[in-house]
Amino acid sequence: MSYIDVDALWRVMVASLVGGVGIAALFSVGLIGVSSGRTVGRVAGGLAFAVVVAGIILGVYVMLDK
Repeated sequence: MSYIDVDALWRVMVASLVGGVGIAALFSVGLIGVSSGRTVGRVAGGLAFAVVVAGIILGVYVMLDK
């Protein structure tokens, strides 16, 4: 008999790793795009920042919904 639900723990670990690393990587891509000076880079950086903000809002919503 196990007191730890290993399957649920594994899912939480993978989701937090993907979410944490993914948001941080996307933020750095946004910084590179905005600082590039090219119009395409600035637009791509702005879109990356929009996705980062959407991810943060989704995370806060999920935490407060429980």
